Amino acid sequence: MKIGEIEVFLNYGHLVIGSAGDPDFDLLVSDPPMSDTNHVMLVTRAQIAPVRIGVWRGVAPRPSRQVFTGDVQLATGYVTLRESSEPPFFTWPATSPGAQVKLSIGTDAWDEATDVTVVVDPDGDFMPDVMSRSAFVDSLAVVDSLAQIDRVLNSHNYPVDRLAAAMRILMHASQRGASEARIRYGIASVMEWLKWLHPAISPRLIESVSETIHDGLGSGTAPGEAEAYAVIFNVSSALGISVDDFLMAR
Repeated sequence: MKIGEIEVFLNYGHLVIGSAGDPDFDLLVSDPPMSDTNHVMLVTRAQIAPVRIGVWRGVAPRPSRQVFTGDVQLATGYVTLRESSEPPFFTWPATSPGAQVKLSIGTDAWDEATDVTVVVDPDGDFMPDVMSRSAFVDSLAVVDSLAQIDRVLNSHNYPVDRLAAAMRILMHASQRGASEARIRYGIASVMEWLKWLHPAISPRLIESVSETIHDGLGSGTAPGEAEAYAVIFNVSSALGISVDDFLMAR
């Protein structure tokens, strides 16, 4: 499940992930990546442009470089993100106070990372890396549980196929009697995924999309590529651009 995504300017480029307290190592002189029992610190791009940080639980896109995998003790039970000794700019309740969680942290570069992936309680279950679209579509077809919807939404390549698979999963869940709350949660996952397809997308712009998907669940017709393409077409039209230009920005 994708918990959130943040774009933040870091003054010194030292990102600290973990517990709310200060690390045992010296934040100013330690050479990242560095970790103790409560924190992980890594180096990111500083000042000139923002750093994008994605926070996931369980399943996430496979990062280019794996920086850290291990248990981290959280004094308050919250995973926090901050720069050096600054106050946290992101917190998320991961466990009970004082308990440990496993974190998996990856980046797009060893030095001056611009994209960071943080996974809480990783289960190691990734969608397979495949080059051909047909092989990728086949891999999506075997995912049929609402609990696994994040497996098809863990990246943005082949977006029409991913969206079609997610809509199919939602319809099957509805037909099998899943609660309204679970359906809404699944649609919220789709909305979170959708808003990162293009930098101009805002939550307000795609508000109607969630209702369109929800209303379509009662049609009795299994959604496919055409239905997913229609959703993406509507979003690109709202932005005033073509579908091709919209998808090129992902």
